[in-house]
Amino acid sequence: MQIKNSDAAISGEEVDIDGSVSAGGTVRATIIKGSNKVPIAGSLTAKGSGNGTWRTSGGLVECSGSWSAKRAG
Repeated sequence: MQIKNSDAAISGEEVDIDGSVSAGGTVRATIIKGSNKVPIAGSLTAKGSGNGTWRTSGGLVECSGSWSAKRAG
C-alpha cells in the first residue's frame, strides 16, 4: 500500500481503502474489494515507519496477520 497526501492505494489492485492516519500516528483503515472488508490498525512514527495488524471476518475464510511500513525514499 502507498499513502501519498493522505490518499492510499495498492498498486495493480482494484481495491478501495477508507481510513486515516491521525496527527499522533494512529492508523485506522479498511481495505475493501467487492463485498470483502479487511480492517487494519496500527501506528506510524513521524519518520514514516510503523506496524500493525489486520483481520478478516464474516467471510468464508477468517484470517489475520500483521503489516509493517517504512517511508519510501
